[in-house]
Amino acid sequence: GLKSGFLFYPAQFWTHKNHVNLLLAAKQLRNEGLNIPLVLAGSDFGNQAHVKNAIDTLGLKDQVTMLGFIDKEELVALYQNALALTYVSFFGPENLPPLEAFGLGCPVIAARVSGAEEQLGDAALLVDPGDPQDIAAAIRKLHADEPLRAQMIDDGRERAAQWTSK
Repeated sequence: GLKSGFLFYPAQFWTHKNHVNLLLAAKQLRNEGLNIPLVLAGSDFGNQAHVKNAIDTLGLKDQVTMLGFIDKEELVALYQNALALTYVSFFGPENLPPLEAFGLGCPVIAARVSGAEEQLGDAALLVDPGDPQDIAAAIRKLHADEPLRAQMIDDGRERAAQWTSK
């Protein structure tokens, strides 16, 4: 029942996954008149109640969908219909979601953490995960610039091809 064009964050609910700063960015954009749905997928590892509370406190219940654990087919469909993957974890970049997104034609907004530039190159928009305004600026930029989004899809697919076994 989801319409295309949402932000997607597949991450277990651990504190270091930084869901709250993504929510703060979504709230900032909403206050500016840009209301982009946000889809969160992942199992609870102790932080889901805090994230739900933040959603309620920020008044984002109608904008955020929490799916819990999803299967592979759902994951693929979510990547393929998202405006972007928003991967703002404080740790990485050994995580697979950005590479999965690249391979499935989903633009990536990712945290600028140690190793991110080496793994993701210029195929992703890198943000300060501790700065909701920086996260919001990247989302705004990608939403407003369709040629940039198309270029990121092409660059991401090319980048993903470099990480496959031959």
